[in-house]
Amino acid sequence: MNELVFLRHGHALSAREAGVCCDAERPLSDRGEEEVRLAAARLREAGFSPDVIVASPFARAARTAAIAASIFPSARLESSAALSDGPVQAILEMLDSHPEGSLLVVGHQPLLGAAAGFCLDSAPLDLSPAGFIRIRRDERAPKSLLEVYAPGEKAR
Repeated sequence: MNELVFLRHGHALSAREAGVCCDAERPLSDRGEEEVRLAAARLREAGFSPDVIVASPFARAARTAAIAASIFPSARLESSAALSDGPVQAILEMLDSHPEGSLLVVGHQPLLGAAAGFCLDSAPLDLSPAGFIRIRRDERAPKSLLEVYAPGEKAR
């Protein structure tokens, strides 16, 4: 089954806590790293296997994608500024450039939630850090929501 997963980066340190100059350089916290590992493992256990992982170039999203790539070593890793800069239309165009296979998209709120909502013909969806929205994107059937996950919560 072709699937699309929107994964928000894990919990990150503030620029001040991390001693970095700007938002783009904020790293994941230790908690964020662990929550991302658990989220990626949950996806793997559910049978998800991305062909491509596309991430925002911001440090916290790039690290989230690297952790996911360690869980899914056969996935090709790419970067897309649309996932940090937007607008949502740019994210949707990026999705259209990957029409086949399963795709793991790593980025930020509120862009990911808005893109997921658009894909499902719904209002924007909320994503907690290291949370994901899993969507079936099989061309032969309507897109449908398979799972919404937030660390520390049971799947919905």
